[in-house]
Amino acid sequence: MKFSIDNLSENSPINISRIAFYALVFTIIFLSISVASILVLLSKASAVACAFWRTFLSAIILWFMKLLLNRSWIGLRDYKVLSLIVLSGVFLAAHFLFWMESLFLVPVAVSTTIVVSYPLFSLVVDKIIYNERIYRIQYIGLIMGFIGIALFMEPRLIDGYSIYGVILALLGAVAATGYFSIGRRVRKIVDLLEYTTIAYSSAAITLLIYSLISGANLIHYGLNSYVYFFLLAIIPMLGGHTLLNYVLKYIKTSSATSIALGEPVGASILAYIFLGQIITTIQIFLIILVLSSIILVLYPDIRNVTEEK
Repeated sequence: MKFSIDNLSENSPINISRIAFYALVFTIIFLSISVASILVLLSKASAVACAFWRTFLSAIILWFMKLLLNRSWIGLRDYKVLSLIVLSGVFLAAHFLFWMESLFLVPVAVSTTIVVSYPLFSLVVDKIIYNERIYRIQYIGLIMGFIGIALFMEPRLIDGYSIYGVILALLGAVAATGYFSIGRRVRKIVDLLEYTTIAYSSAAITLLIYSLISGANLIHYGLNSYVYFFLLAIIPMLGGHTLLNYVLKYIKTSSATSIALGEPVGASILAYIFLGQIITTIQIFLIILVLSSIILVLYPDIRNVTEEK
């Protein structure tokens, strides 16, 4: 029997329950993605440089694994599937570029809260594309979430940060929706290694083209910055996004991405420890409002997952 990471599902010979398995995976994802924003800011590099090296180094590692396993790939033979994976990579590049740029304009807590609101948009996409039911509690969550995001842009409620940064984080959330929605569809027929390798490569190429057009600096950084680039690729990319893509094969987009709810909390704590960032009372209130709205949106899906035998 050939080894594949996709074999590690509820049918795995590992004797653990399905809920315990997802709990383990989600814990790893949470710990991985929580450090991403801190690594970006500590790198002292531009947003496009962090985004490029994060995707490029991850892609290199995955291509090496592909050559090592010598596995034939469906996506490279099916033009439609390949096009979708490449498109998901473009969305991923946009997600990283918008979100990482926002980190330099607004506090980590604000940026991560807004960018993880993509389950709100995923719910709408799931309804439009997959015609999936939206429950009343989810409608309430949508309204709460968009009100909370709008209040983040109210000048009288914010404290010394850029509204432009909020908009960038919001665009990052929209781009993430496209990335994960395509991933949900493609992951039904393509294995994890194939999907992530092509998607990350597409993202890296997209960011390279953007940097050439914009004249952004990608290479003239010190050794310390490259250490953080490598950590971005290993921890939040391979340990975070790649595992998220793994679970997309088995559960809905909004459910799979629910773990991102913990990112603002973990990232805010790390931002306070390493960057000295302190958030105001009104910001805490708005963060709680947005995260609560996402919980309402995700609740029916999470309940269905935990009730499945």
